[in-house]
Parts: sequence; structure tokens; C-alpha cells
Amino acid sequence: MKALLQRALKRAGYTLYRDAPRDLANPLGVELAAHSALLRAVLQRADVNLVLDVGAHRGGYRDLLRASGYDGEIVSFEPVGASFAALQARAADDPAWRVQHLALGREAGEATLNVARESNFTSFLEPNAFSVERFGGSAVDHHETVEVARLDAVFERAAAHVPAPRALLKTDTQGWDLEVIEGAAGVLEHVVALQAELSVRPIYEDSTSWLEVLARLGELGFRPAQLTSVGRDDALGLLELDCLLVRG
Repeated sequence: MKALLQRALKRAGYTLYRDAPRDLANPLGVELAAHSALLRAVLQRADVNLVLDVGAHRGGYRDLLRASGYDGEIVSFEPVGASFAALQARAADDPAWRVQHLALGREAGEATLNVARESNFTSFLEPNAFSVERFGGSAVDHHETVEVARLDAVFERAAAHVPAPRALLKTDTQGWDLEVIEGAAGVLEHVVALQAELSVRPIYEDSTSWLEVLARLGELGFRPAQLTSVGRDDALGLLELDCLLVRG
């Protein structure tokens, strides 16, 4: 009955949420719905025709984009071997989705990834004590040596199917987002919107603070359109934010 009611409301343009969430430390359904709605608006208003999905994991952002009505080109970058294999298999069913087994950063070369027990916590940075105690799955399981490229060095190949690229650059790299963005310096004129993950209470050693990242993105010509909680600690203080930014 509940599922039928939700589907009926969805068709009418409404979504139903619990008044009292089971776990306030996790993102609320209404927060996630607001993020999806604004993402859809940004994609349309900025006339985005290429999404660069950096730190794609197993394709969750692609699913969000398609659910938001975006049917344009997506290029996903994922360095972890097992996650890339899963991406590659899934991308076979979507002709406008291409995947690359590659990490992006400020400097080209090779680097060592700390592959976590739960692979979505994988990072070039070490998890700190708070992270391991709270999440468990962020503890390092093994290491992988991966290729790292600058985005401005591979952009032409990534945008090969898009004659006049207007890109949304999404970074979800567990404390490495600013490194990715700095490596895009030569092609930022093609980036009309950006989504980055900001660390409010660090869960990795030596991660850049959210205020520093926002300040740098402002210098590069972007301003926040929306901040969405990615999680909270036991005191309900923010851990991380997804920040959607636009030009201006």
C-alpha cells in the first residue's frame, strides 16, 4: 500500500517522507531530493552536454544523472581495479557512457591508492583514527599502484564525442577533489558547473578543509548553488558536504 501511494504521489509531482527519520546522522530523504532537483535544474539551465564523473566507484552518479533526465555524454574515471570492472560491465548497456581506468590529479605519474575494506572509502590519503573507529570499512585493506593523469591532458579524448563541450565536473575522491580540479586548469573554460565533496570534519589525514576548498573554487570563478549533507557525527555536526557550484 505504501509503495502504491508513493508511486501515485510521484506521478503527481510529490514525494512522501517520514516526519521523524530513523537516523538523523545520515542524509535526510528531503535533502537528497532537493539535491536531485537542483542538479536537474543546473544541467538544464547550464545546457550541460558532458559530465566528467571523477571517482565514479560503481556508477551511482551516472544513475542519479539518468534519473534526473540527463541523457547526454558521461565519462567516468575510476582507478580501483574491481570498481572499474563493475563500471565497464554496466557501461556496456549505455551507449552515451564511457569509462576510463584512470585516476586524476594535479601531477601526472603513478601513485599508491589506499583501497579500503569498503571500496567507497578508498583514497590516496590515509584514513584517520576517527574514521576507522566510526566507519570500520574505511580501514585500509590493500594498496594498488595506479596511473594518474591531469584532466587537461585527457580532456580532448574525453570530449571527443562532444563538438562544443559544456561540462559538469563532478569529483568524489575522498579528500582528493582539489587535486583533481587543479589538474583541470587548462580546460576549466569548458566547465560550466562543478560538484565537489567538502570535508567539514576530516576522516582522512592531511585533507584540505572545506573552507579552503570553497575559497579556491571561488578564485576559479565558481560559487555555491547548494550544500547537501553527506553525513553527521553523533553530535549531529556535519562530516562532509556535497557542494554543487555554478559559474559566476
